[in-house]
Amino acid sequence: MEISVRKAGEDHRQEIARCIAEGFEKDFSVLCRDKERVAAAIAPGLEPGKFYIAEAGGTVVGTLAVSDRHGRAARVDRGAMRKHLGLLKGIIGTLVLREEFEVPLDYPPSTGYLEFVTVRQAWRGKGVASRLVRESMALSGYRDFVLDVTDINTAAIRCYTRLGFQEFKRVPEKHPKQKGFGAKVYMRYEEEMP
Repeated sequence: MEISVRKAGEDHRQEIARCIAEGFEKDFSVLCRDKERVAAAIAPGLEPGKFYIAEAGGTVVGTLAVSDRHGRAARVDRGAMRKHLGLLKGIIGTLVLREEFEVPLDYPPSTGYLEFVTVRQAWRGKGVASRLVRESMALSGYRDFVLDVTDINTAAIRCYTRLGFQEFKRVPEKHPKQKGFGAKVYMRYEEEMP
């Protein structure tokens, strides 16, 4: 089936949230194992205008966001977190996700920050992520790109390396046993000068 990549719109908010909930299922499982509840909790905080989607037959099969120093692709909606995850997990989720979603980026204006790169489970291993990253980078207008990935996500690291990203920093995780990984790997793609 043909895959197309394009900028997301407001009408894609729920499908983007579902992709993120499925793609980061292990990360969210500490708060909730129900992917639909997770998607409902994060959807109100998404900025669809910063997202790109991969579609197959009119269905969103992958997504990623390109953020920059002027704003991130997601914020935490405290009310939605409490409504869909419950009071205690909503509070915990708000505190934890703010650290992940809302920390300002300190990169030059020409640098885009790729985040929330994910492909629906049935579409993994079919080149969707590579195409989504490559085409989103071309459409976004940035010259350079940065992303982070956990050290245990070797498939993603291989994918990004094949696309021209290079590791430039590793940051050890403060709570590796709780998070399930040892470090965040930061990778950079720099457009070659003519």
